[in-house]
Amino acid sequence: MTLLRLNKVCQRYPVGQKGWFGKPAHELKAVNDISLTLEEGETIAIVGESGCGKSTLGRMVALLEPPIEGDVELAGIATAGLKGQALKDLRRKLGLVFQDPYSALNPRLPISELVGEPLDVYDIGDKASRRAKVLETLESVGLSEDALDRYPHEFSGGQRQRICIARALVLDPALIVADEPLSALDVSVQSQVLNLFAELKRERNLSFFFISHDLTVVDYLADTIVVMYLGQIVEQAPRDAFFANPAHPYSRALLAAVPEVGKGKRQRGLALQGDVPSPINPPSGCAFHPRCANATETCKTIAPSPQTFDGDDKHIVACHYPGAVIDLKKPHSKEAMV
Repeated sequence: MTLLRLNKVCQRYPVGQKGWFGKPAHELKAVNDISLTLEEGETIAIVGESGCGKSTLGRMVALLEPPIEGDVELAGIATAGLKGQALKDLRRKLGLVFQDPYSALNPRLPISELVGEPLDVYDIGDKASRRAKVLETLESVGLSEDALDRYPHEFSGGQRQRICIARALVLDPALIVADEPLSALDVSVQSQVLNLFAELKRERNLSFFFISHDLTVVDYLADTIVVMYLGQIVEQAPRDAFFANPAHPYSRALLAAVPEVGKGKRQRGLALQGDVPSPINPPSGCAFHPRCANATETCKTIAPSPQTFDGDDKHIVACHYPGAVIDLKKPHSKEAMV
């Protein structure tokens, strides 16, 4: 069953002073015409460099801000124009986990109140039953009863993130939106939290909308990989297909940039050259062409349409030359495709 559906969602923000007729000087195109679906029990991972629109897309999925165009459907309910109690009821199906667990927790409140706050908001149960539910949820993420009356500063970073996860779970949501939930943690702690996510997914049949820049994390947890560049999806594929044969040159560059650890020697990953273009004034044609070593005149003038790759209707790529091998050391945009 489809839990989440994005229908051509777009998000733009005004930039600069307004001129005549109240129009802004520029518009920042953060998310542009994105459509995808997420099934019950599935994990979709959104990857890409900083500024590609991952977090903006996550905020729309979390119903924190409506898209300026398109619609977000959650559990078969269209959210366009949804307000008041109807929107509040739908948000109960969502749990949010943020990047920095310390900033996400009020330092003046004990853990029992922090985790139990969603129960208070929805007026679920009495004081005793709420405390019991909070304890049950804390235990499900590996914390004990003595955490109830302690404060955030008394816990390590990994423990604080477990508290945030418990707060996201306390309403028994169907979907968890996690925005870089591991990046603020030590590497050893990251693996513990990652294993916790995998365990919760199995036990509760949870769906995850997982935003990350770490492809090793994505490889472990995700069912579907979605690669974003400058507000658009450039590749979407099942995990195994993506890591076995990425089709878009940007995807291949991201994978090539992941450092590898050899026998006693750390190998340097290949760096993707050039900077991300401004979303206020994106390039014509394919947005990636200024950084693509094999871009042709076609790439510079015509935006590629999404197409299936390698006979797999679940592997979609927006590229004129999908699967072409790129040379990251080659000068950009000067050589034709061979």
